[in-house]
Amino acid sequence: MEWPLAAGAADRPVDPARLHAGRDRLPAVMTDFFLDEASRLTDEERALMAAMLRSLVLEVADELIAKLPPLLAARAELLRDGLYRQLRNAGLLERQGLVSLLLRRADEQQLSGHAHRGTSTLGALVGDEDGSIAEAAMALTLARGRRLDKFGRLGAEFDDAAAEDAVSLVHAVAAALRQGLAGESEKALIDAAQAALARHDEGRRLEAAVAALARALEASGRGDDAMVATLAGEGDAALLAGLLARRSGIDPDDAWGMFTGGEAMMLARLAGCERAAAAQILAAFEPMSGAHSAERFIDRFDLIDDASVEERRNWLRLDPHYRAAREAFGPSNG
Repeated sequence: MEWPLAAGAADRPVDPARLHAGRDRLPAVMTDFFLDEASRLTDEERALMAAMLRSLVLEVADELIAKLPPLLAARAELLRDGLYRQLRNAGLLERQGLVSLLLRRADEQQLSGHAHRGTSTLGALVGDEDGSIAEAAMALTLARGRRLDKFGRLGAEFDDAAAEDAVSLVHAVAAALRQGLAGESEKALIDAAQAALARHDEGRRLEAAVAALARALEASGRGDDAMVATLAGEGDAALLAGLLARRSGIDPDDAWGMFTGGEAMMLARLAGCERAAAAQILAAFEPMSGAHSAERFIDRFDLIDDASVEERRNWLRLDPHYRAAREAFGPSNG
């Protein structure tokens, strides 16, 4: 799949030699040189994530500028295009939650690109006789449509950011605008920031719309293996993982982490999928790893016993903060 690179949003190209950087570059080179190849971003992922982050910064900037007095807003508008680079240089965008959001969107783009796109089940569900399904499907369709860029790639909106990341991002953009404005702008910028945060709603996250449709499908008895196979065949990784999470009784974020982290077969077992449905998931999303890899993964499905499934389910139902603390002590903690 060829990805159109958003040149204006991606990092600026540089001379590979960069001899002028000298020793100042050594810490970054050390980190990059010894990074596991499997963990390194591809050029396409880096470009897409940079484009999404720049778009997110500009969305916040536009909201702040719209809430400023007219004369101040006109001056702030002139600073808009330099904000993304300014914030990157200051390290104010280096938040784990934001990067996690960007990586999720990049993963969704990659997974959907490798799968066969057939008739859209989501589109058909918009006209479903079950009102709860139709309403949830329409909400997800609109949510995805708002986030598509001019290349048809899925991006992120301000509401997709977690509350703490939203607070940090809004104030970072406000501070960056203040750098180019006079001192009397500070109160107006802070007021604009508070107004922007007052309208931030995690309930409008794209993931919330996915979870709502998964919940409606399961409640109506339509989230069966046939639906799993259909969603897999259409490459709808997000809705598929959301449905598997619902069937498993685990958090959707945990399900997505398993789906993209090499544990799709454990997730299928947690969701009670039969072997045929698990094989369909592999057929749709594992060709990028080669046929032998897919065969190996279906063997994993066969080898997972019921006791292991329930042990994993019980673990995933614990509070995530507790799990993180347990993991910090290492595997020897039992």
